Amino acid sequence: MRTKTTLVKAVKFVSNCKFIFSFKKNIFQKNIFPILLCFFTASSFAQTKNIDSYLTSGQDSDIAHLNHLLYDLQSAVYYYSDEGSAKVYGDNPTALYTDISSIASIGSASIATNDIEIATIKIENTSDLYKSINLTSFSGFAKLKYIFIISEVQTSETVIQNLIKNDSAKYVIIYKISIGG
Repeated sequence: MRTKTTLVKAVKFVSNCKFIFSFKKNIFQKNIFPILLCFFTASSFAQTKNIDSYLTSGQDSDIAHLNHLLYDLQSAVYYYSDEGSAKVYGDNPTALYTDISSIASIGSASIATNDIEIATIKIENTSDLYKSINLTSFSGFAKLKYIFIISEVQTSETVIQNLIKNDSAKYVIIYKISIGG
C-alpha cells in the first residue's frame, strides 16, 4: 500500500543522491539511476503495519469491517500443505488460515476463493523467517483485501516486511507478534 511516507522516502532518496550528478558522465545516460530508483521504490512498496496501530488509525468503516473479520465468527478455509487438503467450515468462507510454508501451493489447492476477504498467515518458528510470502499466490482471490501475518516468534516489522514479495496496493498488510498466546 503506497502512502505519503513512501513518497517522502523517495524524495529523500533522490535528494540524498546529489553526489551522483558530480560524475563526469551523466548517470542518466547509463540507465543506472532509473534502475536504482525502481529498486528503491519496489523495496519500500510493502507497507506493513502493526494490527493495533492500524485499528486505531484507519477509517471507521474499514476498522469496523476488519474488526468483524478478525474477531467475529466467520466461515473459513484452513489450508496447510502438510495436511494435503483444505478444510472448509461454513458456507461462502470469508477467511483463509494458513502458514507460511503453504503459500506456494495455495494456487493449486482446491479452495473457493470468491468470497475470501482476509488471509491469516502464521509464522510458527524461526526458520519461517527465512521463507517468503509471495503475494502473487493470492492473485485468484478476487475479494481479498487483508493479509494478516501472525508471528509466534520474536521478530520485527522490518523482518516481516522483507518476507513480502510482489506486493501491490491491492492488499493491506498487517501483522501481530504473538508469543505464547
